[in-house]
Amino acid sequence: MQWSDVLKAALSLFLVLTGLGLAYLFLRMAGVFGRLGTSVNRVTDEVVPILSKAQTTMDGVNRELDRVDEIMVVAVNGAKGAEHAIQTVSSAVTAPVRVLTGVAAGVKEGLATFVARRASDAQQAKTEAESPVREGASAAASAATAAATGEEEAVT
Repeated sequence: MQWSDVLKAALSLFLVLTGLGLAYLFLRMAGVFGRLGTSVNRVTDEVVPILSKAQTTMDGVNRELDRVDEIMVVAVNGAKGAEHAIQTVSSAVTAPVRVLTGVAAGVKEGLATFVARRASDAQQAKTEAESPVREGASAAASAATAAATGEEEAVT
């Protein structure tokens, strides 16, 4: 036997052992892929109903959010209506109050003027009542002055 025949036999044995090793590895991989397929099927069977329930829950949440949105729109419109009503009532109340305040101020000033004129008239009447006495004294003084002036004129 020659060395080339030994090398060919060794190479053949190596290739046969490599083939058997690869066959064993592929069988093991087939088992792993089979178990992986089974696991994926179980996960899919469990996840799909969970996702379906989550979708149903999200649909319910979206319906509730739509209702809340409608409630908020109604509340905002109600608040705007209340604000408009308050402004209307406020303007309806403040206009007469302003008029009443102006009338009250006018009456107050009128009464103050009336009282001041009455006091002034009373003071003037009192002064005039005292005035004839003074006028009498002034008249007597004027007569005396005239008499004295007449005498002087007669003398001149």
